Amino acid sequence: MNVFRPEPLKSYSEKAPKLHWLLTTLRGIEKNDDAVGNKVIVFCEFKEMQRMLRHYIEMEFGFAPDIINGDTSTSIKNSASRQKRIDAFQAKPGLGILILSPVAVGFGVNIQEANHVIHYTRNWNPAKEDQATDRAYRIGQTRTVYVYCPIVYADDFTTFDVKLDRLLSVKRVLATDMLNGSGDVQPGEFNFSDLTPKDASEGFPSEITLDDVLGMQWDYFECLVAVLWQKRGYRNVYRTPKHDDGVDVVAITGSDGDLVQCKTSGTDDASLGWDAVKDVVTGEAAYRARHPGVVFRRICVTNQFFNGTAKKHADLNDVELLDQSDVCALLRDFPIAMHDIERLLYTTWH
Repeated sequence: MNVFRPEPLKSYSEKAPKLHWLLTTLRGIEKNDDAVGNKVIVFCEFKEMQRMLRHYIEMEFGFAPDIINGDTSTSIKNSASRQKRIDAFQAKPGLGILILSPVAVGFGVNIQEANHVIHYTRNWNPAKEDQATDRAYRIGQTRTVYVYCPIVYADDFTTFDVKLDRLLSVKRVLATDMLNGSGDVQPGEFNFSDLTPKDASEGFPSEITLDDVLGMQWDYFECLVAVLWQKRGYRNVYRTPKHDDGVDVVAITGSDGDLVQCKTSGTDDASLGWDAVKDVVTGEAAYRARHPGVVFRRICVTNQFFNGTAKKHADLNDVELLDQSDVCALLRDFPIAMHDIERLLYTTWH
């Protein structure tokens, strides 16, 4: 799985407007500190993004905010339990920042000292998003609570953030009718043509580059590979679920198919071992059973390189290896835009 790749703050914030907004907003909150000290909850669902936020907040403010997510222990006996870490956040003098996953804000979590709530990523269910906000609106809260939902927008097309915000607003209205639940926003409710610029040549990075591939998180890379196989003419292409039996992407046309294991690394020019080969070889039987009559090739793809051991075992097991140079060649033959990847990614998140 890919890991967060730190970059200089200035260069990263220039291409990440939401991060730039967050750091600017946090600086303003810090300047307006009162005697009690402002406390900020930053809601973010994705672990790699949580690490990214902690890294740049530490660079900007000189301290690393705590992260509480689904991996955090809820046992009161644990010295690093969820409640003890929340208590430490609330007791800290001056500006306090807590990065919190929505999955960690279930029943019983109260953070009365927080008076700023930022939804850096949005929950696709407005009721769950409101429940997360309510962690600061609990008995014992004595200050005004400010809630922020930063949205990236563009003049020439409807961004995903704008579309999601509109859909969440509609869901909230429906929730006021007792006959309608709010429920999650579904992928089918998005008109993805709205997410495409009217003129992609003007101010919009239309094609994925090698730099993009090297910096991709694992799920984006899997979607990139799936889109490549779609563009190569495979009629049935899908990403596998979390427990994938060693296969990340399945591509089928007629009786021919490919089973693809994807491996990413955040280390430049890394040489990966033969774990990917083992995964796809052992996983083949499960997909033969699911798709009887299909003859599968086994393929491993990485955004870096494979070492000699991987190549040896690939030859022994009839597995094709595609490394960084092969991915670049495919992108030259089959250009891909980021919205192609996100179209597939968003339909598999929920």
